[in-house]
Order: sequence, then structure tokens, then C-alpha cells
Amino acid sequence: MLMATCMFFNIVSFSQTTTSIGAYTEVPEKVYLQLTSKEYTSGQTIWFKALVTDSRDHTPSYLSGVLYVDLIDPNGQIVSHKIIKLTSGIGHGFIDLPESYNGQFLIRAYTQWNRNFGKEFMFKEYITIHELIKQKEENPFGQLRRVQNEEGKVFLSGEIELKETVKTNPGKIKVKLDWGARKDSIWVKRNKGNTYFFKHEIPKELNWISLALDTDERFNYSKTVVLKDDVLDLQFFPESGKMVHGLYSKVGYKAVGFDGKGRKIQGDVFDNKGRKITSFKSNSLGMGIFHLKADSNLRFHVKINSEKTSTAKTLFPLPKAVQKGSVLSIEKTKDKIRLRVISNDLKDSVSVKISCRAVDYYLIEGMLVQGSLISKIPIENLPNGILVFTLMDKKQQPIAERLFYNESGKDELQVELITNKSNYNRREKTKLDIQALEEGKKPSIANMSIKVINKNQWREGIDGFIRSHFLLESELRGQIENPGQYFDKENPGRHGDMDALLLTQGWRNYKYPPKRQGNRFFWPQPRLTVRGVVAPLSSKNKIQKEIDLTLATFGKETSLYSQRTDSLGNFQFLLDDTYGEQIRILLHANNGKKRRKKLSIKINDFFPIEVNYKHNPFAGKMDEMTTTLLKEEQRRKRTDMVFDSLYGVTQLDEVVVEDVRLNPERRELYEKYGKPDVIISGDSLRHKEKKWSYGLYSILLFNYGSEVIIERFPDGFMLAQIPGGPSLVMVDGRLIQKYEYNYVPHMPPGVVENLELIKFAKSFKESYLQVFPETHPMELPAAGHIISINTKGKVGLYSSDKPKPGTLDTTIEVFSPIKEFYTPKYDKPIPVNEQKPDLRSLIHWKPSLNTDEKGKTSESFYNGDVLGDYVIIIEAISKEGYIGYQTKTFSVVE
Repeated sequence: MLMATCMFFNIVSFSQTTTSIGAYTEVPEKVYLQLTSKEYTSGQTIWFKALVTDSRDHTPSYLSGVLYVDLIDPNGQIVSHKIIKLTSGIGHGFIDLPESYNGQFLIRAYTQWNRNFGKEFMFKEYITIHELIKQKEENPFGQLRRVQNEEGKVFLSGEIELKETVKTNPGKIKVKLDWGARKDSIWVKRNKGNTYFFKHEIPKELNWISLALDTDERFNYSKTVVLKDDVLDLQFFPESGKMVHGLYSKVGYKAVGFDGKGRKIQGDVFDNKGRKITSFKSNSLGMGIFHLKADSNLRFHVKINSEKTSTAKTLFPLPKAVQKGSVLSIEKTKDKIRLRVISNDLKDSVSVKISCRAVDYYLIEGMLVQGSLISKIPIENLPNGILVFTLMDKKQQPIAERLFYNESGKDELQVELITNKSNYNRREKTKLDIQALEEGKKPSIANMSIKVINKNQWREGIDGFIRSHFLLESELRGQIENPGQYFDKENPGRHGDMDALLLTQGWRNYKYPPKRQGNRFFWPQPRLTVRGVVAPLSSKNKIQKEIDLTLATFGKETSLYSQRTDSLGNFQFLLDDTYGEQIRILLHANNGKKRRKKLSIKINDFFPIEVNYKHNPFAGKMDEMTTTLLKEEQRRKRTDMVFDSLYGVTQLDEVVVEDVRLNPERRELYEKYGKPDVIISGDSLRHKEKKWSYGLYSILLFNYGSEVIIERFPDGFMLAQIPGGPSLVMVDGRLIQKYEYNYVPHMPPGVVENLELIKFAKSFKESYLQVFPETHPMELPAAGHIISINTKGKVGLYSSDKPKPGTLDTTIEVFSPIKEFYTPKYDKPIPVNEQKPDLRSLIHWKPSLNTDEKGKTSESFYNGDVLGDYVIIIEAISKEGYIGYQTKTFSVVE
């Protein structure tokens, strides 16, 4: 075959010499969180480092100075919201986990700027939290069976047995069904005693189904049933999208089991005349490649001969070959990338554009010679990462596309790590010397993190890391199974695995070029920002001129800012760095009392992105590593309890439920709605009142944030919520109506006798309908809470006051508090009563460490008491966007 004459045009054109918004309107940021683990136990802390970069070249971003991090529970509720300060695209933080958390949780992170691009460039990672102290409870779902009647209809039948007394069990209960593609619910009536029997028709093709009890309390129990465990889904992906008659094609394939995970298979390809064409064997993730010559007069199919699919479907048809078309084939040959265009349709010149992350690098043009064009490009001339080869005809119309991963190594940061020893005693100090080098051993100024963990909790070559995220996971839609496998240099088949991945999962899921989504424009946040608008109270009035504003913030220190609106009344304040949960702000229009009365001030309040939690009924399965993790954590907690009982003092939380004397009226309320979980006395509220406090909600906001969340809105309205569900407000035993919620935030604490928090109140749906009668029955919340305010003399709401026109008294969120990772030091003798056994599995966590101009830095830490192997994990990024990763193991011995 002849080598066609080609012309190469280097078309890299973007530059970063300017940081104006206009240059970035179509450039999103990439967000990456390095977590200390992907499996935790309740009560632990999630430590994380955040990196935000330019999506084109991975240079740390200077566009955003604020990052939002959310922890989302299995019910799709945001249970923790963090605001992280970014300095040159780098930040870090933590999330403390309560003892009650259990299940699969979602961590997501995004910048305000990235909201312009939808959810494409949001960081998302599912983690598993195991509840150690959970009491053993029998699942009420008995044996569940798939039954098919004579008519061919399929039913799911089973029993539910509740262990509580008959009096507390309702006559019927609601069961929610979920099988991925659809959700349903059924009402199940009680038979005898505490047993409920059901039989419900389900689609024939279901492979699995999840059931969950829906009660007024909460989702207490759930169970997933596998109906067909031998089901296999096998799909084929010809290179360039189609098999073309008479042309050899590379065909990628992917086999997936009932749980959505890859299944290792092997099989043969046959034509419709029974002739065997070729054989194949997949990798461990069910992916691979085979070759064949397409023929539109034949039909091809695959026969699976793996043992695990012996009772399931074993024959799978390949796509039909088309008569006319073109094939773009890409492969690596030593130090070059070889591209080949073969066509039985095109006769003239063609061109192939090569791009990476929406940046065009080369345009190859040439004439087809005998229907073929071949060209080679040195690997070193192209960047690391996913390349897009686009075949175009002479009119520059795209015909075919191919993704290919280029591993040139030139954009990599080499991290050299040296320890002072390879074996250490218990509690001995480990010293690290580190150097970051670019290509050609050139020292690099870089920022890095250091994580040291017990090796039996390291999923080497499986979990993703900094390199797999920036070069693969962040550029393809959907979840990539075992992303670390494609970058594990100990995996000899990683290049073939990557090619199979891009042929199958990648060809329709590439995120570039990015596109703006939605009609609203989100400005980047270089700092904490207050944006808003000043508007006339009446639509008849108009703002005649720019208005001077004064903003006061009340954090640890009071700060004043001045600003002038534009002609439309818009304003923006850039604030100094402030840390905490929320702070009070006061906005004031400086245009005279008479004019001020005619104005209203609204701020552009932050609202979180809609939650998209994907329920995985097969998540959280226990393997050997998980079992080891739980055993070691249980051992550590037992040891801590024994030590504390001997030498320590257990401190009580500040907010506790106190014993109260119940009068008949209060007793009746408790029977109807439930007993309070938390009682805050009026004296406690008044004791915490400050001179600048502006009512009941301000005291709750700054002192009881763990129990009550105060949500604010642009017009100054505030809403109190107990975490974990919607909350209603009751004053003196009466559920207040919607219009009365305006009066609650500014209630003076002097009239409050106490405040009670009733979590997961009884008959919440009925209570909710009393306040919001227009709610559709299908949209009623399954569970919720009640905030009960009891006033002195039952004076109620009538002593409250509302904000004055021309001012806005509200709160804003600020940067989340910073907490340092605690590492014990054993350089001095320790008193006997402080010699607690050191059973840590996370030995050291340093989220941010900078190298000097020689690329060097150092770090040290003390080991614990657990013998065994440990691994040091370093992730690094340079100001040029080079990415580095290094690991090293050491041992703690007797």
C-alpha cells in the first residue's frame, strides 16, 4: 500500500497571556478532589485536597477562588455543604461524619463558573460509609420470589414481618420499588399479627429489583433481589462507527453483567454460513478488540462460550456492514502514531484534524491513493491524554471520528521520593526527601500532597488518582470502572485496555468541545462575593441614578465596604477572607430617608445544583479489604473506649434533651407529634444573644448550626430546617401558616420559654398538608421534622419586627473552617495516662506542600503501633500543568 503525500499544519492557537472573561467564555475548569479514602466508618473524618485547573492544559486556575463541596446521602439530601478557599487553584478541607451515617454517599465539587457548563465538569465520587455501632436488626423482608403464571405474567411475591407490637403497626404499609429504569410503589395490607403479604406484577425483563419501606418515620429497611444473575449485555463498536463492505475493521466490544459491571468473556465470531471468522478473549473488565473484513452480503454474530453465561443468551449479532463508507484507523507504532484512511466512497482529497481537549494541534491533508491515505506523527509532538482524530471530506464535513490515548510522557512531572530507612520501629520518625522534575531533569516548582496509609487499605491499580482523573475520567461521561488499571505501569496490557475503553465507552461520551448550558450566566468567583440588585418597591417607580451602598459584615471582626450600583441597580462587593459557617451582613442604601423607603435590596443568593444521585443497589458489597478495614476500626474504637474509661473523661454535648415536667397539654402534643430530641431553653438563647443579634434565627444560626440550619433567600427571608428533611414550625402548640413564617426569624429571644426539635415527627404528611394544603399527594415528603417554639405567656409571634425598606439584614455563607490533621509526636516521653495505643491506619496527611526553586522539599511524621506495610502516596501539580504521582512502601516492624 502506498504512502499518500500529506501536508501537516500545526494549528495550536490558544494562549494564556490574558485572563479576561472574554477569553474564557467557552473554557470550563476541571475540578479534582483527592480523598484520603473511598471507604470510611461512621465517626471518621473525610480529608480532601482540591485542585481546580484550566480544562485545556491543566494549569492551576486563577479564575475561581471559591469551591463548593457537598456530601449527599442515599436519599439525595445534601447533608454537608463546604465552601473551600482556592489559592492559585489549590485548596483543602474536611468533612466530619456523624456516628449514624451508613451507606453509599456522593461527594461532588464545583465552582460557580463551571455551572455555565451544566454537570459535565462537576467532580463526583461515590464513597461508602460503614456504621460500626449499628445494632443488629433482622431485615423485615422475608423470602422474595419471582413467580410466572400460566398467562406468562411475572410477579414478585413475598412477606414483610415487622417486629414491633401490633398496636404500633399500621393496617397497611407502603413499599417503594426501584429497578433502575423505573420506580413504583405499592400499598401492602396486614394479614395476621405483624405479617404483610404482597404479590405485584413486574416487567418480565427485569434482572433485579430493590424494595424499601416508606413510613412516616423514615426509610428504615431496604432489600435488593437479583432475579437473573446470568444476564449478559454485549455491545459492539466498530472503529469509525461503521463496518464498511470490503474493508478490514477493528471492532471493540464490551460485556456487562446484571449489576452494570464488566464481565470477563471469551467467544468466537461466525458468519451466517456457520464459518468461524475469529476468536477473542476480553480483559477483566469485559472489553477487548477483534478484527474482521466486513461483507454487506453476510451477517456476523458472536457466540459466547464462557461458563458463567451457559444458561443465558449466548448469541449476539454484530452491526450490519454498509455498502459504502470510510474507515479511520489509528494505532501506535514504536514512537509514532500511525493513522490510515481507507474508503470505497471518497475519491478526492481528505483531511484529518487532530485535537486534544478542544484545542486543535494538527491538520493533515492529502489525496487518497487507491482509496487510501497513510500518515505518521511523532508521539512527542502531541500532548499527553485523549486525542481526537476527525476525518473530513474535501468540503471539511466530518465523516468519522476516533479517540486515541497518547502517552508521550513530556507533560509528566517526575517525583523522586527517598525515605531515610525502609524499616521502622513503632512510633519511630520517618523522614522524606522529595524532588519534582520536569522533562530533561529540570527542577520544577510544584504543589503536592502526601498521604501515608496502611497498605492493606490501598487498592493499587484500581482506584482513580490524579493522573487518571485529569487525563481520562474528567474527559469521558459516565463512570469508568477501575480507572487506575489504565495507568498501572505494572499492567502490561494497559495500552490495549485503554484502546478498548476509548473504542467502546469513549466514542459517544467525549465531553469536548464544551458547550454552555442554560440561559443564566454565572460569573466566576475570585473571592467571597455579595451580588444583588436595588429595585423600587413599586413597579411605577424607577431608579433615577446610581445608588451608594454600604455593606457591614459581622464576623470575628466588623468590616465596612462601600459600593455604587450601576444604572440598573446592580451591585457587587468583593469581601475579605472570612471563615465560619455563616455571618450576618447589613446592607444600607445611602440616598436619604424618603428615597430609601421606596427601595428594596435583594442579593443573588447561592442555590445548590440539583442533586443527581444514582442509586446503586449493589454498592457496599463486602470484600476482604473492607472486612479488614472494619475489623481494624472496631479494634481501634474498643481500645479508645477502654483507655478513656481508665484515664479519660467523656464530655457531654452542649445541646442535650433535659427532663421536663409535662402538663396535660404538653403530654398531648408529645403523643401526637412525638417527643423532642433536643430542647434549648430560653435562658440558653438569651445567654448567647449578642448586641448585633437580630432575632431568634440569628442566635440559632451562630450557635446551634449542627442542630438547625438557617437558609436565607435574596429578599431577606429566612427559613429554619432540621437536617435530614423538611421542617415545619409550631408556636405554642399550633402549626403556623405559610404567611406567618415571615415573623419567626425576628422573634425576640426574651419571649421564648424554650425551643424543641422533634425529629421525624409522627404523622408528618398530615401536618404538612395542614400548612401546605395545595401539595399533590404524590409530592408529599415521606418524613420531616417540627421546630416547636414555646413562648412565655403564649404571646406568640406578635412581638416580632420586620426589616426596614432600603436595608437588608441577612446572612451569607463564608469559607468553611479549617482543621489541621492531627499527627502525634513521640520525640518526648509521654505520661502514662496519655499513652493510648496508636492504632491509626491513616498515618499522615499533608494536603499542601510546595517545592523550592530546586524542586525540592521535605516532610516527616511518626509511625503508629500497628505492624505491617505502609505506602506513601504523593500527588503533585506544577504551575505549568504537569502532573506527578509517586508511591513508596515501607514497613513497621518489631
